[in-house]
Amino acid sequence: MILRLRMASAIHMWQQLGVAIFYVATGVALTFAGIFNFTGEMSPGEMLPAGWLSAGLLVVAWLLTSALVHYRRLAAGMIGNVGKNALLEKMFTVSSLLIWNVDDKGNLTAIEGPLEEKDGVSAADLVGRSLDIVETINPVFCDMLKRAQQGELFDDFCAIGHRYYHHHFFPQQHRKSGKTGFQCISVDITNEQELRATSELSQQVISQTTEAIVILDRQRVVTSVNSAFSQLTDYTWEKMVGSRRGFEVIGQPTFSLYRTILNGLKRTGSWNGEVSLRRSTGELFAANFTVSVIKNNAGLISNYVIFFSDLSHMQRTHEELRYLANHDNLTDLPNRRLFLDRLEQGVKRAQRSKSQLAIFFIDLDNFKLINDVHGHYVGDELLKEIGRRLLLAVRQSDTVARLAGDEFTIITENITDTMEVNSIARKIMTCFEAPFVIFGESIDMSASVGIGVYPDDGEDLTSLLKGADEAMYKAKAEGRNGFYSLSEGKIGHLPESMFFPSELRLALKRGQMELVYQSLHDLRSGRVIGCEGLLRWNHHCRGIIPPADFMTLSEGAGITAAIGQWTLNEACQQLKAWRAQRVDLDYVSINIANSQINDPGYPEMVIDALAKYNLHPSSLMLEIAEGVLLKNMTQACQLMRHLSATGVRFSVDEFGSSLADYSYVRDIPADTLKIDQRLLMRARTGREDAALIRALVGIGDILQKNVVAVGVERPRQEELMQELGCQLAQGFLYAKPMTAELFSKTYTRPANPH
Repeated sequence: MILRLRMASAIHMWQQLGVAIFYVATGVALTFAGIFNFTGEMSPGEMLPAGWLSAGLLVVAWLLTSALVHYRRLAAGMIGNVGKNALLEKMFTVSSLLIWNVDDKGNLTAIEGPLEEKDGVSAADLVGRSLDIVETINPVFCDMLKRAQQGELFDDFCAIGHRYYHHHFFPQQHRKSGKTGFQCISVDITNEQELRATSELSQQVISQTTEAIVILDRQRVVTSVNSAFSQLTDYTWEKMVGSRRGFEVIGQPTFSLYRTILNGLKRTGSWNGEVSLRRSTGELFAANFTVSVIKNNAGLISNYVIFFSDLSHMQRTHEELRYLANHDNLTDLPNRRLFLDRLEQGVKRAQRSKSQLAIFFIDLDNFKLINDVHGHYVGDELLKEIGRRLLLAVRQSDTVARLAGDEFTIITENITDTMEVNSIARKIMTCFEAPFVIFGESIDMSASVGIGVYPDDGEDLTSLLKGADEAMYKAKAEGRNGFYSLSEGKIGHLPESMFFPSELRLALKRGQMELVYQSLHDLRSGRVIGCEGLLRWNHHCRGIIPPADFMTLSEGAGITAAIGQWTLNEACQQLKAWRAQRVDLDYVSINIANSQINDPGYPEMVIDALAKYNLHPSSLMLEIAEGVLLKNMTQACQLMRHLSATGVRFSVDEFGSSLADYSYVRDIPADTLKIDQRLLMRARTGREDAALIRALVGIGDILQKNVVAVGVERPRQEELMQELGCQLAQGFLYAKPMTAELFSKTYTRPANPH
């Protein structure tokens, strides 16, 4: 096209040259016409002055010279334009420049440029057709062409095929017809667009990343920092850019550190490590620090790039996780793991210094009843308060830990003698003298404490722990609410939280004694086969009081038999009422105390109650705690044989709580064994406890006795007991202890329709 334009210009110039020659020739003719007449003779009188002739000839010479010079320039220009046109054609191809010519009717008259080569579109398919054909290439570009057809002058951007162009629109007038079309020059900017997009993406990533970035030139002058850098260090962009402070953020720089970084850069082109950095305020923080070098095409360093991220949060998280792994999440006391670690370190220190160390195993008495009566939320708060009291009772250097459930431990180092051990034990026991007020309720609690002293009760960790645990069970067997040391024997026993005997007698008369009931489930059938009646004293001032806090007092006051008789009659009466309400239970169970076992009139009391409420003897189960049973084995066996002969059921409660020879089970007429719930709680983490439960279940199977898992609170515990072969269970997973009325509403079976 440009070649055609240049040729048209050359023709126009030749026309101008012809006109110039015509006028010169005319001027010469007129000049000589004035000199010679038409006959060819000169008229002397009409002859022009000689000066005029000279001037005319000079004009003619000038005109001819100008014409020749113009001709030479025109010829040279045409020759040069041929080369220029070839160059321009080459430029079209190399630069991907497109030129679109559109006439006044909206038809494409010409397309210059490598359209066919790069975009998969043939120019031959477009030339001679209307602008609508461009719709197939790109509707947006088609709209631009139509806007230009309306006379609008503008420039805009859009893609043609796979390339991206900057389009410029100009009006164009046809020389021959004078009609106006337009021309579009499209400049391919695909590469620039891709570079720009990549650059913008890089900038966006750098600006939005949470990792601090510093870019330095080869002289280590800071050229850029991102917002994360400013947020982490408090150094602003203005303060950093143009400075040499890129490496000054290192909080504790040393020659060794710099040498290590430089060696890493020389060796691999980058270095990474954990360093201490400094904020603008002077505060130090740990960071993961990386330095890399950027090289140009010549292999020379052009930039340094520093990346770093704050490790403070990660370190805090690790510290929190470490703390959680070593502390009880309820009481915030050290857990079993940290307790064992501190005990191990304490024993090592005692070995080196040849000093003594004491551990105290603290097991809460009848804590199960607190949960049964008040619920686990109250029980949890009670555990927290007990932990706080224990911390106040010992030295700051001592360790107070919660092992599991209702078990606490204390480690005291640098013990001088037995008197100091006794003193600490009494301080522990005084923690339980005052009632615990939980959510406005007054709760009395006692504890049994076992003491182990290094090296008297064990020269290594295992024997020391075993000795303290055994001492704790000895304290329980002695009647609870006391402390015991294997090496010293029984050390002390503190009195129960005192009530006046007259209050206890009035409790029966005023109806303050209550029974709540917890269901017993058969895991195979899902059926509720029975329930346990749990005694509680609803004190008018102190609130709910468990039997552990008043039964010893009742024995001293001589009213245990009266309480036992009330409990027996209440349970039998309620079972009869339930059966009338279609509550399908095989039996109801109640606990009997030490004094009742030794009461010769108790069997007759039981038989009379069953007859009074017209109940078969198998409808009643009497539960005896293992510790009480072992202490009164002869009397207990006599009672059990007497009543079991009539059909009354018996069960051993807290089975597995002692370290006794379990062969005694073979000789007693009890048909049910209720596994101590503390074993179940520990079985989740201790293999020995799980193995013990399996053995206890095995004993029951061999002797054809039912085995009950007590204290099942989670589905995983139920699964574990089933895996261990236990098919009867009782616990919060199934139901909390509830009033007789609520129990009736919960377990009444619907009437059979007829």
